[in-house]
Formats: sequence, C-alpha cells, structure tokens
Amino acid sequence: MINAVIFDMDGTIIDSEPIYEKVNEEIYEKYGLELSQEDHDRHLGANLKDIWTDILDRYQVKEEYAHYKLEDFMEDHIHSSYQGLAENEELELMPGVKEWFEFLKDHGYKMIIASSSYSPVIEHIYQRFELDQYMEGYVGADSIENGKPAPDIFLKAAEKLGVRPEECLVIEDSQHGVQAAYQAGAKVVAFNRAQDESQDLSQADLIIEEFNQENLNKVLR
Repeated sequence: MINAVIFDMDGTIIDSEPIYEKVNEEIYEKYGLELSQEDHDRHLGANLKDIWTDILDRYQVKEEYAHYKLEDFMEDHIHSSYQGLAENEELELMPGVKEWFEFLKDHGYKMIIASSSYSPVIEHIYQRFELDQYMEGYVGADSIENGKPAPDIFLKAAEKLGVRPEECLVIEDSQHGVQAAYQAGAKVVAFNRAQDESQDLSQADLIIEEFNQENLNKVLR
C-alpha cells in the first residue's frame, strides 16, 4: 500500500533543465571543456560529485584551473546553479503538479523531495514555491554518501518520512533516478514530458508525460 510520495525536483516538479543547460554551458566553457551529448545524457539525474569525478577522469581543464580540487569545481557549480535559478523570474512549477500536491495532501499521503541537487539550491526552490505546505522536508545530494543510481537518497527519504521504501511512490524523470528508486524497492513512475529517448526508463512501473487527474488515478491504483 502506498502511503508516501517522493518527488524528484529538477525536470520533475520544476522545469529547471533549460536553466541548467545554460549554466552548464557557461561553466564548462569557463574551464575549457567540450562535453559530448553522450556525456550530458549520462550525467542526467546524477549528482555533481559523480559528474565532476567523471569529467576530471576523462577531460583536462584549462591550465589556470589545474590546481583546483574536486570540491572547488563542485562549489563553483553549486553557486552557479543557485544563481541561475534565483535570477530566472519565469521559473514555475510543472503544469498540474501543484494539483497533485493538493490532492495527495488532502488524501493523507506524506510527501518529500529527493533531489541530486545540493541543499542551498533545493532550499531556494522549497521557499520560493512554499513547498513546506505540502512536503515534509527534502533530501539532497550533500546528505547521502552515494548518489543516484544508488538507492541511498530514496532510502533516506523513506526513513525521514517514517515509512518503509515499499510504501513509497517515487516520481522521477531520469534513468539514474528510476534505477535508484527501483533498487530502493519503491514503486516508480517516470515523468517523461520531453519524450526523451536517451533515457532508459524501462524499470518504471508507469511512464507519464503530464501531471493530470487521469494519470494521478493510474498512479494510485
């Protein structure tokens, strides 16, 4: 029986991907990096520690940044992501997702955010859209040891809600996220608004393209 719903944040409850694409383009250019589309697809849903570990294993940054440590790149990227979101006045919740929040709250479901973003970024979104009226907090990449596709983030989210993972429904938009939720033992719904074929979402119990009442009814069956 489903008693709780765990929402991913970026690309799921907010349409932040275009903002991050711009941020990533600027920050990679700053360091003299030219990542392939395959790199971008592989990094979708992963946390910054894993992303930058992969980048630094495979690419060489500009000589002026050669002394930087992994943490320096991460800190710069987190700051840039926060700034990119904060300065974008057009950022909104995904169409229909607020109605899902209200329905789930009215029907007694516990809710929480589990995101590969870091706490300062999540906190900004949490406050900006007043998500505290629906959610019981959040779990970010900086509060777990292993990022998606490891199940850690969803196991911690379930623990924070006081429920078992198998009582949870996870809403995710990335291959890494779907795999992590599946490994955690939760029911998984993939949100594939962009119909992105680069992401293998086959481990999801259901794939939806929009947040509407019809899909909500399917999800809660």
